[in-house]
Amino acid sequence: MVNAESHVDEAQARLLLSQAQRVVVKVGSQALCLPDGRLDGRTIAGLCQDLATLLDQGRQVVLVSSGAVASGRGEIGAGPDGSYRGLGKQALAAIGQPLLMARYRLEMKGLGREVGQVLLTHGDLSDRSRFLHARRVMGELMAAGVLVIVNENDTVAVDELKFGDNDQLAAQVAHVIGAEALVLLTEVDGLFTANPSKDPGAQLIAYVGSKAGDALAAAEDATSAFGTGGMRSKVLAARKAGAVGVVTAIARGKSPEALLAVLRGESVGTVLAPAQRKLAGRRSWLVTSVRPRGTLHVDAGAAQALLRGGRSLLPAGVLRVEGKFAVGDPVQIYGPENHLIARGLVRYGSEDATLSCGLRSEQIATALGWLPAAELVHRDDLALVE
Repeated sequence: MVNAESHVDEAQARLLLSQAQRVVVKVGSQALCLPDGRLDGRTIAGLCQDLATLLDQGRQVVLVSSGAVASGRGEIGAGPDGSYRGLGKQALAAIGQPLLMARYRLEMKGLGREVGQVLLTHGDLSDRSRFLHARRVMGELMAAGVLVIVNENDTVAVDELKFGDNDQLAAQVAHVIGAEALVLLTEVDGLFTANPSKDPGAQLIAYVGSKAGDALAAAEDATSAFGTGGMRSKVLAARKAGAVGVVTAIARGKSPEALLAVLRGESVGTVLAPAQRKLAGRRSWLVTSVRPRGTLHVDAGAAQALLRGGRSLLPAGVLRVEGKFAVGDPVQIYGPENHLIARGLVRYGSEDATLSCGLRSEQIATALGWLPAAELVHRDDLALVE
């Protein structure tokens, strides 16, 4: 295996894909559905055959499947005014989700495999104990040879509990189960230098290094008729998965056996290398699964102390505070030029943190009448994202 501290080139990244024994596969709505939203039976049958093959190889697989809202639309059908009987996305998901699961169950049953459904909200993974519970349950299912199918619990998720899109959910699931590979199946062949539907000269990018800056510049934040994420979302998901050592590939979902080709290490689609330094334990949970309650903006000196010195964040280095949070809540930390550098668990409430900006400990004790803590975010509760 490649050392987590070393540079991972394309050949090594493809090798990691071929060696992965625990895999998360995410399939998007456009890859899974016909233009009218109905499920594409041929694509689903082919995908299930590939998934069964992976299970037969002894690999453990979790499928993050989009398509609930789209198949709900396909089932209801648009009225003359283009609406779906006044039903919103959450209601359409309630109609489409059982259709989706029934089709997966039918196909996998014919291949001698069972499926198990897990519905999640962001709140389930932001809470450490529920995060560990989800890990245990999915681990039991995978150990029994069951295909685990995960989706966001759309019918109950509110904005503050939503993942945003299934690319981000897939990256977080990869962390939950300790996956080694994440495969994002979409409607195009991979990441291109430009949008191939608009630019005929767009070229496929076969490999993206761990920094992914160029990839983000190329990835257009577009949305599809049924999907909620564009290619930028997939690159961001790859970066999130890469932070915990997961190699990611993007490939065309409707191409026959594309999934198997990717996991054989063949030159298919785009492969995105994991980070050179793998986060572990609570730090990996902070980066991948926790939604920040507030934001701390720090000066250049504090940013350098965090990034280079491995220091705690002191109130003296904080320029301003945004949001409302309590002691122990997760916050994000931005350095100069509004650049995200870290996430952590704060030791001050937002009001005390605001009053303490730029102050030393003795000044804080005078301003507040007491000293909540010497550190605003202790280094043991902090994870760098740079």
